[in-house]
Amino acid sequence: MSSDAAAGSSEPKHYPVLDGIRGLAILLVMLSHFLKAGHEVTTATWWGRLSLGGFVGVDLFFVLSGFLITGILLKSRMDTPRAFGVFYARRALRIFPLYYTVLALVFLLCPAGQDSPWWYFLFLSNIGSTVKGTWLDHPAGVDLGHFWSLAVEEQFYMVWPFLVAFLPRRHLEKVCLACLVIAPAVHYALHYSGNPIGSYMFTPTRLNTLAGGAWLAIVFQDQDQARWAALSRWAGRVCLAAGAITVAGLIFPQQVSLVPFSPFLWGSLVVLALGSRGVLEGALSSRPLLTLGRLSYGLYILHSLFDPWLKGTLHDRWIMGALGGQPLVALGVFTLAAFALSLLAAQASWLLLERPCLSLKRHFRYASTDSKTPPPSNLPPS
Repeated sequence: MSSDAAAGSSEPKHYPVLDGIRGLAILLVMLSHFLKAGHEVTTATWWGRLSLGGFVGVDLFFVLSGFLITGILLKSRMDTPRAFGVFYARRALRIFPLYYTVLALVFLLCPAGQDSPWWYFLFLSNIGSTVKGTWLDHPAGVDLGHFWSLAVEEQFYMVWPFLVAFLPRRHLEKVCLACLVIAPAVHYALHYSGNPIGSYMFTPTRLNTLAGGAWLAIVFQDQDQARWAALSRWAGRVCLAAGAITVAGLIFPQQVSLVPFSPFLWGSLVVLALGSRGVLEGALSSRPLLTLGRLSYGLYILHSLFDPWLKGTLHDRWIMGALGGQPLVALGVFTLAAFALSLLAAQASWLLLERPCLSLKRHFRYASTDSKTPPPSNLPPS
């Protein structure tokens, strides 16, 4: 997609820094998974908890998704059945091919666990885990646990376009701001009722991040840019404060919950990135992060899919067999190897499956309204 588009075009503006933010998110998530190999880095120490804290990258994905999806919806004329058809067709072309290819292969080739595969096929695995109170059983030899966040995204997509289409913007903003309060309340209710899995992955507990990003998109597209300018002035201080709280929450998890603060940390980063012209822009627009951002969807699905093999065979048998007396060195070698294998798999997925399917988006184009500020188009990899 071209880097610029005229106001009123159906092809909105592309911001490379947002691809870099997506790259940062997947980098954090992958590190949090790979560093668990061998149990050398554990939550028994403060530095271990901090090192394994990359799971907060999932919240960054949610904030960015809320921002980008809402920007596209606000820009487009969502007032006809065709408009909704275009939205869902484009989302299906992005998500379904790799997702369902993986599920079909997994459930055809691997012995199924005790839980129904329909939790995954219907994008309800987070609901299944919440009801069960623990992770769903995976087919032997693979790990589908990380699919819960894709379920949250899909459930969001099923409802949010209708709210954007039929609610006045002032009411839509109120919904977004209400979610900043409701989601933490649901989180704490589930956590203290003895369902920590549900508090982590139940969709209502994640609405603050999605809605926080959505609210930023509404402000970003205001005809009067005064509010966005005010956000830009405060974004640095908010990011530092929320970042400090997040670090404290990782180090002292019993004292500080991260749930209420994630939209502020990652939302302020998005604001800073869109207005950056210096070191931050250079870092987020670096080739490694842009590459990770372009491949982020494939990386997310595939990097943890073969987790049992990566940790059981690659780390425990092969690398530890060669470097058994140096466990931290072995962990470093494993992390690099796991990254390399994940990148190869994601690149193959991109070339053979994702890019050919995404090329079909040309048949599904939005009709656009005039807007002073074109919305971002960085839905992976729009």
